[in-house]
Amino acid sequence: MKEISETERLILSNQYRILSELSNDKDDGSKEVYNQLSEIFNNGYTDHYDEVTSSVDYFVDDEALLDIEDQKEVQDLLSMYQYLSNHFESAKKTHEDLKSIYFVGYDLNSAYESKKLRYMNFLFDTLNYFPDVNASFSDRNSHGMTYAHDGMLQKYLEVRHNDDFYKETDKYVKEIIEAK
Repeated sequence: MKEISETERLILSNQYRILSELSNDKDDGSKEVYNQLSEIFNNGYTDHYDEVTSSVDYFVDDEALLDIEDQKEVQDLLSMYQYLSNHFESAKKTHEDLKSIYFVGYDLNSAYESKKLRYMNFLFDTLNYFPDVNASFSDRNSHGMTYAHDGMLQKYLEVRHNDDFYKETDKYVKEIIEAK
């Protein structure tokens, strides 16, 4: 953990003290952990600051954060799948040879893609964004196949601002799916 100011130490110490009090009725050991963390920050035991990340399972350190460009990519990918799922049946009537949509999420075996998968899960499960995509495709782990959506996403980003994008959906669904 990087250096923190005295004010930040005080805030953290107080927050962990409050969490400790809120954990009085829990029998999961959290009260003790929060007391330890409060004492660490109260006394400035810098060598133990990293215990925040090991003691609390919900904290994401800076190295694991997903930057804004990657967040935008995940949103664009889900928007693409939303568009495809909304217009696939109509496109299938026009283009009988149209391949099925296969949702490709992100690879849990890749630390970099795991960040994207965690963000996608946040969009689905916490914010309830893209409910149609979430309901239609159950496997969010791509198992190393993310290359499959790269061409599709590139094509979607290329055509989504065309004037006829929502008028010529059959044409664009076919172009996007075939861009693999």
